[in-house]
Amino acid sequence: MNRIALVTHTTSYGASGFIEACRRAGSSVVVASDRCHVLDRAWHWPTDSLVIDFSDPDEAATVIAAADASASPISAVLPVGGELPAKVAAAAARRLGLPANAPDAMACAANKLLMRRRLAAASALDPASAHAFAQPRFIAVPSGTDANEVADRVTAPGGVGFPCVIKPVMLSGSRGVMRADDRASLATALARLERLLADPALRRADPDAAALILVESFVAGPELALEGILTRGALQVLALFDKPDPLDGPTFEETIYVTPSRRPAPDQRRVADAVAAAARALGLETGPVHAELRWSDTDGGPVLIEIAARPIGGLCARSLRFESGFSLEDVVVRHALGAGPVPARIAGASGVMMIPVPARVPSALRAVDGVDAARAVPGVDDVVISVRIGETLVPLPEGASYTGFIFATGDDPIAVETSLREAHARLRFTVAPLVPVAR
Repeated sequence: MNRIALVTHTTSYGASGFIEACRRAGSSVVVASDRCHVLDRAWHWPTDSLVIDFSDPDEAATVIAAADASASPISAVLPVGGELPAKVAAAAARRLGLPANAPDAMACAANKLLMRRRLAAASALDPASAHAFAQPRFIAVPSGTDANEVADRVTAPGGVGFPCVIKPVMLSGSRGVMRADDRASLATALARLERLLADPALRRADPDAAALILVESFVAGPELALEGILTRGALQVLALFDKPDPLDGPTFEETIYVTPSRRPAPDQRRVADAVAAAARALGLETGPVHAELRWSDTDGGPVLIEIAARPIGGLCARSLRFESGFSLEDVVVRHALGAGPVPARIAGASGVMMIPVPARVPSALRAVDGVDAARAVPGVDDVVISVRIGETLVPLPEGASYTGFIFATGDDPIAVETSLREAHARLRFTVAPLVPVAR
């Protein structure tokens, strides 16, 4: 029997889907996560488990590789959610002699500044490739830099200019990402991001990355997401998603993903070519990739926002189904095991809505009504509320999760988008602002 190691944060949405996919592939599973070993038995993982520390990726990879000798050999190491699990999984796989991306390629995919610099260097060496993966202009500043100094750099000749986007270099899911249109809004956004980066948990996970802030030119235009898989450097597109809601700031909370894309076929080919060229420039060669792009209103072409060496996050993978009844998790697992060609996505349209946090300030979720009514909307496959009653909801840019997910299928993308919006309109959330406690 094959044995697969899944590398995941304890809070990841997607572990159960990958565990099920491993079992469908006839593989046993060992889960490597950052839960507390003291509470190990309370987690009730239905698998073997390892405790790892993502703040020490090398040691985490060592722990996983050591498990190869303690039982049946490990056949594949797969990440579930986030760039740190992807980085650790690749390092562990290489130690075991399994197909994996090079450490420097994974470092670039896990760090937005390293990614920008690697792509810029590749463009300088091969100007012909610069058009294939255009990217925003960018600068990096140390956290704590005076806001006026940052604004001077933004507005300097050759700078990124206003409007601009500030972001941390290591977080995902639009966390910490904000738009600034002038000096005043830039100062406000910088102060807000620095408060987030002061979180000891973030600094412990990656102190060097938490000490830097990335500032990029804002790219006006619709956003898209590409889900793909690399085999010996060749990209196979699994899905291209449209994001029909405008993502223009001041924060960038994602909502609806719908596939297939409604963009013309030549545009879709250019998007795929951009992602493939960027993957080559970073040195990515194997496994899943998830890329975010904008179709520039100014230049009339794709601009790469980021590319990650992992599948789409959250529960969004449930929006995709492939031939032979395979899920996205099945596709990733089978690819890692070398089990035949990658199947095509089934015909028809599908989509997911990440339910926005229904509060502007951190609040407690008190009640959710209308779930059955939302599920009854034609085309809706499921509504999943992932936050439990009583838990705290934190909106972006500080928040790290969504309220839940709505999934829909239909004959065409317009029908799917309509179903998602109608289902969301039927949901009602009751929240209560958090009350400060005096000490």
